[in-house]
Amino acid sequence: MTFRKNISVLVTVLTALLPAVPVLARGGNAPTVATREAAAETVGTGEEDDGALFDAAAAAELKLPNGQRWTPDDVGPPAAGGAFAGPQEMPNRAMRSAVREAAYTVKAGDTLRAIAYRYLMSPAAVAVLNNIPFDGQRDPQLKVGQVLTLPILSGAPIGFKEGEQLTSGPGISATKTDDSNWGRPEMVQILRTAFREMAKRWPQKHPVLIGSLSRPGGGRLGHHKSHRSGQDVDIGYLTNSANRDRWGKPTVDEIDWQRMWFVVDTLERSGQLAAIFMAPQLQRKLYQCAAAHGEPEARLEHLFQFGPKGSHGDTLIRNAAGHRDHFHVRFITARDMGGRDA
Repeated sequence: MTFRKNISVLVTVLTALLPAVPVLARGGNAPTVATREAAAETVGTGEEDDGALFDAAAAAELKLPNGQRWTPDDVGPPAAGGAFAGPQEMPNRAMRSAVREAAYTVKAGDTLRAIAYRYLMSPAAVAVLNNIPFDGQRDPQLKVGQVLTLPILSGAPIGFKEGEQLTSGPGISATKTDDSNWGRPEMVQILRTAFREMAKRWPQKHPVLIGSLSRPGGGRLGHHKSHRSGQDVDIGYLTNSANRDRWGKPTVDEIDWQRMWFVVDTLERSGQLAAIFMAPQLQRKLYQCAAAHGEPEARLEHLFQFGPKGSHGDTLIRNAAGHRDHFHVRFITARDMGGRDA
C-alpha cells in the first residue's frame, strides 16, 4: 500500500508541474495550422533553442570516410561566428571546430544551396571544400551522381582566434554592453554592409537592434546553446517605427516586412549563411512579402520551412523555440573552411 501511495503522490506532483498538452482523440478534429505553429514555438527547455539538427532522413544520405553510415547520434547542435577597431586577436580559449567530413551523392533536382541548407551548412563552405567556383549569387551546376564532400558539424564549435566587435553604427543599434558582441570578422563585416545599405534606403526608420553574438574568443554564453564560436547573432525584428530601443514581440502588423525581406535577402545572397531561426507565423508572412517582390517559388521553397503549402524541413529558415522576439542568424563562411570569402 505504501508503494502505491507513493506512486500516486508522484503522479500528482508531476501532473501539476508539467504544462497541459492537448491530446487528440481518435475521430477528433485535427489541430489547425495556427495551433500547430503555436505549439511549435513553445517547444523547448526554457533556453533559447537554437541548436536544431537535421533529420534522420538527411543523415541517412551521408557516408563517412570509412564507409559507415552517419547516424543521428553523430550529429550535435551546430553553433555555429563611425570608427571601428577592426579585427583583433582573441583571448586564448579552448578551441573545437567540431567539423567532420561526409560524402553526399548528388540527386536529380539538387542545388548547392539546397544541399547546404539541408545539413545546416552554408553554400560557400560546401563550395570551398569541393573546389567549386561560387560567387554567392547563382548556384553552380551540379551533375547527378557527383559525389560531394560535406562539412558536417558534430558537436558545438567553440572558440575563435580573430574577432571584431559589432558596435553601434549606420543602421545598427548594439543593445549589449556585457562584452557579448564579438564575432568573426567576416560575419561582422557582412552584417555592417547589409545594415548600412538598409539605413540608406530607409533613413526614417529605426536601426536594427542587435543582441548577443559571442564573448571575446568564444565559449559558453549565458543560456544560449550556441553563440560559442563567433558565428551567431541575434537580431530584433524590424518594425515600422521611427524609434525602437528594445525587442519586445511586435505584432504582424507592426513588423516592417519590406525591410525584413531586404535584410534576409541580402544576407542570404552572401552565400555565407548556414541557418536562420524564426517563428513559424512570421516565416509565412515574410514568404508572402518575398513572393510579392517577384521572388521565384523555387527559391522560396529552399528558404522557408513554413510557407503557403505547409511546412517542410531542409531549409535555411527554420523554427526553433525562443525566436518570437528576435531571429537568430548563423554564419559559416568560406574562410571558416580554410578558403577565401566569396
